[in-house]
Amino acid sequence: MSFIKFMVLLAMLPASFTAIAQAPEPGLESEYLMDIVLETAAPQQAGTRLIVPITGGSFEGPGIKGKILDVGADWISTRPDGVNDLDVRITLETDDHALIYMTYAGILDRTGAGAYWRMVPTFETGAEKYQYLTKIIAVGVGKRMDGKTAYRIYRIL
Repeated sequence: MSFIKFMVLLAMLPASFTAIAQAPEPGLESEYLMDIVLETAAPQQAGTRLIVPITGGSFEGPGIKGKILDVGADWISTRPDGVNDLDVRITLETDDHALIYMTYAGILDRTGAGAYWRMVPTFETGAEKYQYLTKIIAVGVGKRMDGKTAYRIYRIL
């Protein structure tokens, strides 16, 4: 197609379409949601998965604080490229005794320099005060902390 034909076709498009096509795409913004620290027991090998029991922990952020109940685990699978796929299910109990079920998928890649450790949590709760958690997209950045697993979690706006 010649340049002239292209320009003629472009001129025939509605102005709103060309304005949208030329507008810069918005970036993602986030806000701090909470820090979470998980205490774990010794991992157990179960076939191709490594099961890491969650034995407790804590979480805290603006307007939310509590403990992690000892009823969860991380079901880790290792891919052929050495990257770990995380599959975690835990229960949070807030200081005002509300229960929040939190699950997350994630990736831990230690194959390069440093570590890439990210997760995407989702939340379920019957507590009205914390229903906002069930309506958000969140991401977390992981790190080891004194023999524990820790995440800083952000809400995507």
